[in-house]
Amino acid sequence: MIDLRSDTVTKPTKDMRKAMSEAEVGDDVYGDDPTINELERQAALVVGKEAALYVPSGTMGNQIALMSHTKRGDEVILGAHSHIKTYEVGAAAVLSSVNFHTIDEKRGAMPIEGIEKAVREEDIHFPDTGLICLENAHGTGVVLPIDYMKKTKSLANEKSIPIHLDGARLFNAATALDVDVKMITREVDSVMFCLSKGLASPVGSILAGSKTFINRARRYRKML
Repeated sequence: MIDLRSDTVTKPTKDMRKAMSEAEVGDDVYGDDPTINELERQAALVVGKEAALYVPSGTMGNQIALMSHTKRGDEVILGAHSHIKTYEVGAAAVLSSVNFHTIDEKRGAMPIEGIEKAVREEDIHFPDTGLICLENAHGTGVVLPIDYMKKTKSLANEKSIPIHLDGARLFNAATALDVDVKMITREVDSVMFCLSKGLASPVGSILAGSKTFINRARRYRKML
């Protein structure tokens, strides 16, 4: 039977299990696991970021990104049908104590003018806009064009707001656009991508960004 419920319905092959059993391992907390260290090094290199962090799931990667980018009471701009908003058990309210400003997507993309209007002005009554979240490929299967990513990044830079990319299916998006993944990831400050979606791994995700960001994220991973 071919199980099409989700692209996460994956099981390790015999060769994968053999590789796991023979992998050189160590204590990751002390930075002594050579296999994880090499995975994180390669992952950062592939997506063009300074550093990377292995996490068990995409949801954890996204939530650690929110925790690392924001402070309590911040507002996060994201799509009304995004995975972070819809399918992550309301974790942002519990873990980061942030508020969502949702925008209806049009073919997977929040209109640029909608994002601009959502950015809060300086006012004692308003929360600070702490983060913009994009999703590429979107959960609906739609792939966001590079030009859209560039326009969003330009706006974010102008407003001094970081962008996190839920890139669970990042490599599918890159394949659809026929570009290197760095063409997508250079337009964001952090990115999460799933090793279990399109990359043939039975489990795991990667969170990547600057060294400072990943150092902060590593502490939050330990907390969780």
